[in-house]
Amino acid sequence: MPTTEVFETAAPSERRTERVGGQVELALIGRILWRRRKAIALACLAAMAATLVYCLLATPQYSAFAQILVDPRDKQVVSNDINPSSIAADGGVTQVESQGSVLLSNKVLLRAIDATHLESDPEFNGSGRFAAIKRWLSVFSRPQDPDHKLEDLQASTLTALRKHASYKRAEKVLVLDLAVYANDPDKAAAIANAIADAYLADQADARADAGREASKSLTSRLGELQAKVQEAEDAVEDYRAKNNFVISSGQLVSDQEINQTTAQLTAAQNRVSSLKAQLDQLRSDPGAQGTPEAMSSGVMVRLRDRESAIVEKLSSASRQLGPLHPDIASMQQSLKDVRGLIAKEIQRMRQAAEADYARATDDQRALSRKLDAMKSKSLDDDKADIRLRELQRQADAARSIYQAFLVRAQETMEASNVDTTNSRIITRALRPQQKSWPPTLLLLLASGLGGLSLGASATLAREYLNPSLLTPAQARQLLDAPVVGVVAGRDLARERPASLTPLSRRSADNVARLLLRKLPNAASSDEAKIGLCVYLVSPPSAAAARARFAERLADFSVREGRQTLLVDADLSAASRADRGGLREVLRGEQSVSDLAYIETDDRFSRLATGAADPEDWRPRENNDAFRLRRMRRCYDLVILDGGSMTEDDRLSALASQCDLLALVAEIGQPQAGLLAEAEAADLAQSKIDAIVLVDPTNAS
Repeated sequence: MPTTEVFETAAPSERRTERVGGQVELALIGRILWRRRKAIALACLAAMAATLVYCLLATPQYSAFAQILVDPRDKQVVSNDINPSSIAADGGVTQVESQGSVLLSNKVLLRAIDATHLESDPEFNGSGRFAAIKRWLSVFSRPQDPDHKLEDLQASTLTALRKHASYKRAEKVLVLDLAVYANDPDKAAAIANAIADAYLADQADARADAGREASKSLTSRLGELQAKVQEAEDAVEDYRAKNNFVISSGQLVSDQEINQTTAQLTAAQNRVSSLKAQLDQLRSDPGAQGTPEAMSSGVMVRLRDRESAIVEKLSSASRQLGPLHPDIASMQQSLKDVRGLIAKEIQRMRQAAEADYARATDDQRALSRKLDAMKSKSLDDDKADIRLRELQRQADAARSIYQAFLVRAQETMEASNVDTTNSRIITRALRPQQKSWPPTLLLLLASGLGGLSLGASATLAREYLNPSLLTPAQARQLLDAPVVGVVAGRDLARERPASLTPLSRRSADNVARLLLRKLPNAASSDEAKIGLCVYLVSPPSAAAARARFAERLADFSVREGRQTLLVDADLSAASRADRGGLREVLRGEQSVSDLAYIETDDRFSRLATGAADPEDWRPRENNDAFRLRRMRRCYDLVILDGGSMTEDDRLSALASQCDLLALVAEIGQPQAGLLAEAEAADLAQSKIDAIVLVDPTNAS
C-alpha cells in the first residue's frame, strides 16, 4: 500500500554550511547497497563467470596423503644407545617438528626422485607448458652451461617437488601428515609413498652411520688407551720393586703383619683383663666357693658334695646318738678334714690365677713392644706408599677407561646394524578419488563473495566521491527546507491522471494535499483577488518525475474544487510549434484565455511553452510580474512547471513572484544537483519553500 511521509521543517536559524560531503553514513550503507543491488549482483556474476571459466580450463590437481608416526622415544634394542631416547620437557613436539623438516629435506626428496624417476616427468623437470617461457627468461638471468645441465635438471626437479609436497602436524599429536599433489592421482600417491619410504630409510641410514662413526672414533682411541694402561702398570711395579713392597693376597706383607700383631695384642689385652677380674674376685672372697672358677672346678664339686654328705650324716647322728657318741666325734673329724682340703684347693686356684695373670701381662707387654716397633717401621713405609697408591689409582683409572672404551666400541659397532628408530608409516597414500584443485564450488563461492565485496566497495566508493540523496533527512539538511513527503514511483506512472485509480495515486494525492496546505490562505495584494501560484523546479535528472507530479498536483487541485492552470514553464524543453503558449503571453502577444487548452481526460487547463524564441528574446523583468498576475486572476491555482533553474534562468525572476517554490527530486540522484538548484534560487533572490521526493524504486 502506498504511503506518505511527512517531515518537520528545519529551524529558520539553521544555515547550510556544507552541502556536499565526502562521507557515507553508517545508517545509510544498507540503503545504498540495496539501491545499487543490480550493479553489485552484476559484479558478483561476472566474478563467478570468470572463476567458472578458470575452473574449466585449469589443469586439475590431485592430492595424496600419508601419515607418519614419529615417537621421540627410540626402541631400546640395546642399552646405552648412542641416540637419546628421553622425552624433552615439551613432550617431544620440538623433535617431531624437526623431523618434519627432515621429511622435506633435499636428501629425502632426492631419494624419492630416484625412486619415482621424476627427472623424466614433464610436470617436475621443467619441460611443461611454460618451459619455453622459462628458458627464454633464463637467458637474461645467467648463461647456459652444458656441463651443469644434469645438475640443473636435478635442481629444478627438486624445487618442483618441494612445491608439490608439504606436511603439517595436528595439535597434541606426534603424527606428520604428508601431502603431495600432482596432475595424475596415481602419480600423487606414488610420490607420497616414495617420500615416506625415503624418510624411514634415511632415518635408518643416519642412525647406522652415527653408530659406525662412533665405533670408529672409539676404536681409534683404544691403542692409545692401552698404551697408557701398560705405562701406568709398569710404573706401579717398578716403584714396588724399588721400595721392596711385597704383596700377598693383594696386600703388603708388612700391613698383614701389623694387622695380625694388632689382633694378637687385642686378644692378650682381653685375657689380661679377664684374669685380673678373676684374681680380684679370688682375693676379695677368702672362701672363694661362690666364684665361677670354684663352681666349675671338678675337684671343688666333689669336695663340696662330700662335705654336704658328712654334714647331713652328722646331723642325723646327732639327733639319734647324742653329741658325746664316739661316731659323732669321728664324723666331726672327717668334716674338718674335708674343709681343709677345700681351703687348700682354693689356695691352689688363687696361686694358679696369679701365675696366669702374670704370664698374660708379660705377653701383652711383649706384643705391645713388637707392635710399636712395627708401627715405627710402617710410618717410614707409608711415606713411600703414598706415591704407590697414587700410581695405583692412575693405573686403575686408565684400566677402567680402556675397558669402557673397549666395551662401548663393540656395542656401537653391533648397534649400527640394528634399526632403533621408532618411526613408522601408519597410513600409506591411496589413489585420490577427487581432484583437490581447483575446488570449483569453493572458488565459485569465494569469487561470488569477492564480487559482492568488490561491487559493494565500488558502490560505497562512488557514493563517497559523489554522494546521493537517500533520505528525506538528507534533503532537509542540504536545502534547509521542509520535506513535504515521498511519492511512490508507481503513483507517477505515465497514464493520464483520470485513468488512475484512487489507490494507485494515493501517495501523490497526499503529498499534493500537504503541499497545497503550505500555500497562504489569500494572496497578499491590494488589487483584486488573484489566484495562488506554485513554482516547481527540479534537477535535470528529475525532469520527467517533476512533470508527472505537476500533472498529479493539478488533477488533485481540480478535484478539490479549484480552477487550475498547469503552465509548461520549462523554456529549455522542446518547443511546440503548433500551439502558442507561455512565451507569447510573456511577450504580450496573446492572452491566457486564447492559449489555454484542455486535453482529453484532463480536468485542468494547460498552457504550453509556446513557439520558438527569437535568438535575442528574454522576458522583460518589468512585465513578468504583470503577466503572471493576469494569469493568476483567471485561475484559482497556477502551477508553473519551471524545469531546472540551472539550465535556463530566463524565468527565474518569476519564482520570487510565486507563493510557493517547491523542489521535486528523485531519491538516489546526486546531491550536487539539488545544491545547484538551491544556489540558482539564491541567485534569483528566492528560497526553496518545500521539497517533494520521488522514490523511483517504490512500486507499492
